[in-house]
Amino acid sequence: MNFECKQLKIIDDPDFGCTIEFNDTVEVYRENMTIEELINSVGKYLMIQRSYPEDEFENDWYHIETSEADIDFNQKDSMYVKLNRKEFEFYCSGVTLVIGLTLSDKEYTKLDKILRTRFKDKVVMRG
Repeated sequence: MNFECKQLKIIDDPDFGCTIEFNDTVEVYRENMTIEELINSVGKYLMIQRSYPEDEFENDWYHIETSEADIDFNQKDSMYVKLNRKEFEFYCSGVTLVIGLTLSDKEYTKLDKILRTRFKDKVVMRG
């Protein structure tokens, strides 16, 4: 297992795009944080984004970023996901990540729905 997800963020904006972020720490922001504290506060994470085009003739743009590996994602690639109550298994561009999950029913349902709807063109759900 690469890490245990302590905080799941899903931002679904119908105009700009959708972001799913798994973090191994709970983000705490204090008003008086120094630049060094902000920079060094990043733990282990996986972020998957889909940006919607501004022009009807442009394509959606997908982006993957993680602290665990360098993923050389090509817009023609697919992401393979195996999701269950305890784990999120992710494979893309030769990289496999396994993230432990402890989600409420509401969080789990929302994650499953977002993957199947907003990311349906790029995500292949397995198992």
